[in-house]
Amino acid sequence: MRLKEIVDSIMPPILRRIRESDTENEVREAYRPAEGSELFYSGESYDRWGWRSISRSITDGDEIAPEEHRSILRRAYSAWCKNPLAGQIVNLTTWFVMGKGIGFRAKDDRVQSALMKFWRDPENDMQATQHWMSNELQIYGELFIRFFVNPINGAVRIALVDPMEIRDVVTDPDNVRKAVAYLREYRRRAVDDEWIEGFRNRDFGLTHGDEEVKEIIDAREIIHVKVNNVSNRTRGMSELYRILPWLDAYERWLQDRVVLNRAKGTFAFLRKIPVSPERAGGPVVRDSAGKVRIPKPGSILVVHEAEDWQVLSPGIGADDAKEDGRALKLMIAAGSGIFEHYLGDPSTGNLATTRSMELPMVRKFEDRQRLFETVFGRIFQRVIDAGIRSGVLPTDVDKTVEVNFPPIVPDDVETLTRTLVEQVNAGLISKDSARRMIPWIEDASSEAESVDEEKRGQ
Repeated sequence: MRLKEIVDSIMPPILRRIRESDTENEVREAYRPAEGSELFYSGESYDRWGWRSISRSITDGDEIAPEEHRSILRRAYSAWCKNPLAGQIVNLTTWFVMGKGIGFRAKDDRVQSALMKFWRDPENDMQATQHWMSNELQIYGELFIRFFVNPINGAVRIALVDPMEIRDVVTDPDNVRKAVAYLREYRRRAVDDEWIEGFRNRDFGLTHGDEEVKEIIDAREIIHVKVNNVSNRTRGMSELYRILPWLDAYERWLQDRVVLNRAKGTFAFLRKIPVSPERAGGPVVRDSAGKVRIPKPGSILVVHEAEDWQVLSPGIGADDAKEDGRALKLMIAAGSGIFEHYLGDPSTGNLATTRSMELPMVRKFEDRQRLFETVFGRIFQRVIDAGIRSGVLPTDVDKTVEVNFPPIVPDDVETLTRTLVEQVNAGLISKDSARRMIPWIEDASSEAESVDEEKRGQ
């Protein structure tokens, strides 16, 4: 039996139909499950739709189950919302990577015009979306960027699909890195004309509940970006996942410190006198069982001995508490790649040491900028292709687009500007190229000209 016949015999019918499909409608039809069949199969030995996935290893026992993956995403999102350190880690990365926003420049002015129209579309809101993309990539470990294209005018709109709604990723049986479809399961608010009319009339008692939606999305509609994964895994992993236990431990440690410090401020007086407490009229009170009640904080205790006063306070023995807390925070810093002085303690070093130790963190931000440069490049190419298919752009248009990011370290601005000025003066690059390389400067050419004139004057 030939290899093709063997593959065809074990290939699931749905993927066989997809492979044989030519048009988008046929692909959608191939994705559609049979009437009455279950969309998701919960068996242990078989994957979705009741067939064994040959795109994954048979001994693949460490693949995270969908429900467990959802639980991780919920925990990561909750930590970002509630935990100050988790929020600082995510926000700092976005602030350094995205800054005030990216810049881009196409070689062809017609392409630039099409990209600007896409970028400024209120439905896309790319100025805000680029920061959401950075945040969500850290929280969820992946992005699902879905495209909606108007075939008439070539307009492109994108939406970020909630990763918690993606139930599974169907891959090519021969290549786990090639997605075929995305299985989406979510709840959608059921809205009809009656509900809308009731809402306008402020009849808020009229509800129709939610409806469960199960959708199979063609992989060609989505750009899937994932981090913290390996080549044979279909999903990304949250950057907060590895530090979630330490975030919880640090939070519990702080809560314990609050309790201990509160107890440290609690005290009572011990007063010794040469008569019995009852004769002294002290605050000894017994309950119905004859037991002495525990005095409240600040109470005066009267005992039978030579009169003496002592202050009772709890010995919490927390001289080394600072180092305990720092050890926990160092685990969080190591797991996140964000240095300790960015997590609320600037006293851990001087300027020279912190700058030299920040190099790994800067490299992390640069790596993330390169990743997003690729992501935005793919987005822009889809916008250009949609314009070509609709006839808005000619087929032979230059598709080259440069994507630029703001500098990570402020000193880079001065260094880069000086370098570009020297290259412009030497005729190595044009002023337009310098302007595209530093889009965060309002007018790079004016900067170059002013420095050049200053040098000539000297």
